[in-house]
Amino acid sequence: MNEFLNLLQNGIPLDFKLAESFTQILESLLKLNVLILHKNRYFLRKQFCIGRVELAREGYGFVLPLPKSNKQDWLVEKNLLKGAQKGDIVLAKLLTKGNSNRLRAKVLMILESKDKFVLCYLEKFKLDCIAVSIPNEIPYKIKASQKSLKTLPSNTILKLNPKNGEILEILGTLEDPKIDEIIALGLYEKQESFCLNAQLQAQSFQEVRIKDFKERMDCTHLPFCAIDPLGAKDHDDAVYFDAESSTLYVAIADVSYYVPQDSPLDLEARNRGFSIYFPHKSIPMLPRALSENLCSLNAGKLRLAMVWKMRLHKRTKAVLNSELFEAVIKVRQKLTYEEVDELLKSSKSKQILPALRKPLLSLHALAQKLRAKRLKKGFDFLGDEKSMELDKNLELKNIKIESQTPSHQLVEECMLLANIESAKLQTQKITANDENLKLGIYRVHSRPKPDGITELFTELKLLGIWEKAIPFKDFHQAILSVQKAAKRANMESEVDKLIIKSMPQASYASHNIGHFGLGFEVYSHFTSPIRRYSDLLLHRILKAKIRLNEDSTHKESLPALCEDLSQKEREAAKIEMEFKDRKFARFLSQRIGQAFIGFVSNDSTPEIVSLVTPPLQGARVLCLKGKGVKYQKVRIQIIEVNIATAKIYGRIVESYNESFGMTNEQISKYLFVKSSQKERQKQQKAKEKARKIMQQTKRNKRNRYASSQSFVRPKHKGR
Repeated sequence: MNEFLNLLQNGIPLDFKLAESFTQILESLLKLNVLILHKNRYFLRKQFCIGRVELAREGYGFVLPLPKSNKQDWLVEKNLLKGAQKGDIVLAKLLTKGNSNRLRAKVLMILESKDKFVLCYLEKFKLDCIAVSIPNEIPYKIKASQKSLKTLPSNTILKLNPKNGEILEILGTLEDPKIDEIIALGLYEKQESFCLNAQLQAQSFQEVRIKDFKERMDCTHLPFCAIDPLGAKDHDDAVYFDAESSTLYVAIADVSYYVPQDSPLDLEARNRGFSIYFPHKSIPMLPRALSENLCSLNAGKLRLAMVWKMRLHKRTKAVLNSELFEAVIKVRQKLTYEEVDELLKSSKSKQILPALRKPLLSLHALAQKLRAKRLKKGFDFLGDEKSMELDKNLELKNIKIESQTPSHQLVEECMLLANIESAKLQTQKITANDENLKLGIYRVHSRPKPDGITELFTELKLLGIWEKAIPFKDFHQAILSVQKAAKRANMESEVDKLIIKSMPQASYASHNIGHFGLGFEVYSHFTSPIRRYSDLLLHRILKAKIRLNEDSTHKESLPALCEDLSQKEREAAKIEMEFKDRKFARFLSQRIGQAFIGFVSNDSTPEIVSLVTPPLQGARVLCLKGKGVKYQKVRIQIIEVNIATAKIYGRIVESYNESFGMTNEQISKYLFVKSSQKERQKQQKAKEKARKIMQQTKRNKRNRYASSQSFVRPKHKGR
């Protein structure tokens, strides 16, 4: 839907050939007469809006305009929602503003329905039991006898039909830490188990034998190695570099062989979109019989792979020629990042096989040169990752901060190169019989908008990191200068976060617009087909190309698929964050009254404080009392925790003249300016509120006067 709405925002030309699914939406909008034709392009009329529904606990809802913008959301009263539930995409019509500046609307049509159920917790209210939704806390009546409901423990987690109140499933109780995983998945309609047909299909495959795949290239003589985090079970990729011929081999698991299009496995994978990673386990996109076994490039096992063979210029490291082919490989050794880092640091290793040491050292030298070349156009941000450790009861134990190391960079540069070559290959027109061959699956990232650039450099000026005019033209060079200044000021991580926030989010698209952040003219995802459906799709497209049997008919579905994958990618990230938030909330629910150190992370009120005290790095606390400004170091006391909504509340008990772990003249100046701005905003809001009250009072007086004048005393002629 987002891709269609992006097209509609810019105007859909009359002669533009849309995918079939998009054509149906366009026809529906034309029937409702909500589109206007301007300069041979269809636009949505100004009094209409397409957006996503969010519900408030009081029952009314909001329509959040799509595509995402700075437009104000539209308020929809409960009786005008037309049955729309949270997450539904609707067409709404603007009504009058009424007495406030709040835009009010009514839902005309549900274009895309999302929620089939809601997750609720059971609450005993007076003499009755009601269901309260997570996380909005909207009350629902339950279609069950009160007698039976009272036999259930308080805070029982239910899966409820929002339309009729029917209990679909009882999931557990809120007090059990194991419920956090179920809630995180349930909020986005995900589950760990696979349908029976998909499981049977996954278990039907046999181990690979060379004699069964004579049409494939036999690459078992090449000493490939797989480099992954400790404990990883799904190995998508393996690498080998022949320094003598300057040839890089990148082998990627051939998942498309095991997952035919529209098969039960494919339908499951498409529905999931991505694997989800929790601290204690993964929720795979494919059954473990494939994701951790037959598809995974395990050491010492024959495996099917798609292999990129790239010959590089020995001096410039430019790709001279490349070839993609189907192969059988055998990984010599499975390595961890730590083991490779040890080799790269000392040139020695007891763990790594002798046959792999020299190729890895040569590959490291290559990767550093590729990286330096890439960063002339792209950006490099600190890649610190926070990984949560849980105890045996699945409660928070510790947070580990993992930094990017040379071994990570080695793997990253190999994968980037394979992704670029894959994207280039899908743009090549091998058969010239259909315009749809231009469609593909690309990873795109657009340039930041002027508003985002202005906001970023205004903030950087206050922090003393930037002193010149706002660089709308040479943005890349300006960011490199900012990062150097931030490094000198020991503010790299925080400034990188500001820069990333100013940029639009990368996404999948069926048309190529390049990748601004990486500095690539064309880019796609090819290297993780076990855990990303986008990569699996690209494998199918490229297989058809190298076999010279490309079919354009299935490409009509790519726009909708790309849009769906972008949405599912965001959902997977939200699920992982939701799980962590629940663990933080559960941990702090046992520490009410205790105070922790953090930094204010927003400009608005109420303040949100991001904690930095171990093991709570990344926990967010909503401040109910106390004052602080963005980036200011504070000490906040926990006063309440709602485990159902994973919300943590606190009060700032102490504010420091410190930010980013530093105290200096510039930081003091920054905090003073921010405090002054916040005070002015507060005064402005108070004046605006007073002005509205005065206007309303005057209107009421006029209305009363008009009513009194319109009343005419009747005339009587006598008794």
